[in-house]
Amino acid sequence: MSNPPPSERRRSARYVACFVMFVEQPDDEKLTAMIADLSETGVRLLVRRAPWAVGDELHLGLHVTLKRQLDEPHIVTGHVKRIEALPEERVGLWTHQVAVEFNEPIVLSAAEREAMAARAH
Repeated sequence: MSNPPPSERRRSARYVACFVMFVEQPDDEKLTAMIADLSETGVRLLVRRAPWAVGDELHLGLHVTLKRQLDEPHIVTGHVKRIEALPEERVGLWTHQVAVEFNEPIVLSAAEREAMAARAH
């Protein structure tokens, strides 16, 4: 069985986003990442290095909800679904993209969904 096309991989609507976030590492290091797109069930991250494997559980600090202060991230857990090197023409600060499926869906308010949709246009 082949993989579905990329547009059909997500189970819920995705929103283009450009939010900096962090991934907590076992050694208490926080790896900085950029959210490329976000849905209530997962996220696609851009990272400088991808020290994980498919299936690894990640603890993510998301700074995306309107009801939180900028210094108060929304902490979620999820597992790595895909890791892909970016094409050479897209490599810069970020070298890989990582798809993460949340263990529990996050709930975005209508205002938060509208704000992300507006940024995409």
